[in-house]
Amino acid sequence: MNAWSLENWYPSRFGADDVIGALNLVTPQTVKAAFGLVKKGVIYDLSFVMEQDMPIPSFHGSFFANTQYSLENGAEWHHLAMDRMTNGFSAQNLRLAISDHSGTHIDQLNHVGEQQADGDFLLYNGIRNKDVISTFGTSKLGIETMPPMIARGVLIDVAGHKGVDMLPPGYAIQPEELDAVLAAQGTVVKEGDVVLVHTGWARNWRQPKKMMEGEPGLGKACAEWAIGKNIICWGLDQFATDPVPYETPGEALPMHIAMLTKAGIRLMENVNMAPIVDEKVYEFMVIAAPLKIRGATGSPIRLIALV
Repeated sequence: MNAWSLENWYPSRFGADDVIGALNLVTPQTVKAAFGLVKKGVIYDLSFVMEQDMPIPSFHGSFFANTQYSLENGAEWHHLAMDRMTNGFSAQNLRLAISDHSGTHIDQLNHVGEQQADGDFLLYNGIRNKDVISTFGTSKLGIETMPPMIARGVLIDVAGHKGVDMLPPGYAIQPEELDAVLAAQGTVVKEGDVVLVHTGWARNWRQPKKMMEGEPGLGKACAEWAIGKNIICWGLDQFATDPVPYETPGEALPMHIAMLTKAGIRLMENVNMAPIVDEKVYEFMVIAAPLKIRGATGSPIRLIALV
């Protein structure tokens, strides 16, 4: 039997029945080690606020939220549903209609597939998409199968190392650049790490049109780098991990295919790295937990770094 590789990618390197990918590398021992990084009790919130005008690719559809009941008209509902209130009680809420890839979010292993010679699309571990897809997402690999992610996190500040506020659209970061930045920071990537790469592109967050015009990202050679380091997840401060325009014309989002479909390494996007970049926090404990939405291909997350 041939050894696992990006060319010979299924069964998964974690077994033919595996559904959690590189999160198999998260163990009680690695979680305890991550907690050991917390010395000051300082919390950094790395998620953007989800709101009506935030940038989001048209493929995912716009974010929509509106007041469903106010305290004023909610009182009538409560009177009808719960008998007449005598203590002045009422409640109000929002109704949401959003993509599972809204705001700061994580991509799940069923988000991307690779088309084969026979026309079928295969998901992680060689699962045939048409065997699992339905009106309600997929019956395998849905985000509800992803465990909470608690791990050591590492920041690689590529933009800062190059002395720029942000890298230009289409800039493809290469493995040797990652290594150079890590050496300059005095930081080492270890097995089981979450790696956050700062491109500076999130400076455009308040300018949705500019944010969506393109982006710097990880060159496709970074796939083998990630596999060699045995990381569990990337995080980027832009919307699609890969550079846009594409590194190689016609090759759309190759890091998505290599990481999600083949290696089982997840991708977090629209990460707000400003809090840790500003304070040069290069090593930390990271916590990310997706919503348990059956069949979903990703989820908004509240991404937290602690030191």
